[in-house]
Amino acid sequence: MSPTTPMYRVGPGHFETDEARLQKALERYHEGKGLIGGDPRRRPRWLHPLPPEPARAFRLHQSSPEHLQRLQTFLHHRPLEIEIGSGRGDFILDWAARHPRRHFLAFEVKYKLMRRIVLKAEKQGLGNLWATDDDARYDLPRLLPPASVSVFHILFPDPWWKPKHQARRLFVPPFVDVLGLLLEPGGILRVATDVPGYGDYIVELVEGHPDFLPHDPALAERFADAAPTSRQAFCDEIGRPYTYYFFAKRSS
Repeated sequence: MSPTTPMYRVGPGHFETDEARLQKALERYHEGKGLIGGDPRRRPRWLHPLPPEPARAFRLHQSSPEHLQRLQTFLHHRPLEIEIGSGRGDFILDWAARHPRRHFLAFEVKYKLMRRIVLKAEKQGLGNLWATDDDARYDLPRLLPPASVSVFHILFPDPWWKPKHQARRLFVPPFVDVLGLLLEPGGILRVATDVPGYGDYIVELVEGHPDFLPHDPALAERFADAAPTSRQAFCDEIGRPYTYYFFAKRSS
């Protein structure tokens, strides 16, 4: 294992969904069921202070009104791409550097990793990237209008193996609704997973949604020069297979 490649757990060799338990959890989805860390409005202000404003990091319920206005001005730029679960930021930092005319928003709930992204972006002079350790499921419907996102990148999302944690999975029907609402016509949902069975679940869920076209492998060409995430690099080193999926939003 390369000294620069983080160690990850591989997890079980199968992926299961307890439909009855998941449905019961989803009935409380709009109450915040499954949010990482719980209701962000109750987040202690002293916990993990953000880099001082005007650094390009925010929390929806802790940043100042002036800072949130700076964020809104940034988010009005098109095209806008969003990564959910940025980890160490290996992909999003490189992608933002390659595409200076696009704007990027990185969601990473682990504070230390989010802070790493912000500091590296500042060091590299990337004025086109903001980051937050808020939960994307809470923020996105409150931050953005419909049809405002060009690409969503959700690369190697946590499968949340335990049945009691199923509601924490990103790929559940209510959140796919949000992705479909916020993507512009022709926009792309780009997904990757190395979890056996999770890809099939994602394909069934997304392709069954009226906003999305079936997975189109030809769309991979648009991202041919994208840097790998740290999880992908880990899989490459241990020879673990993974799959990318590309779903375009319908034009009408």
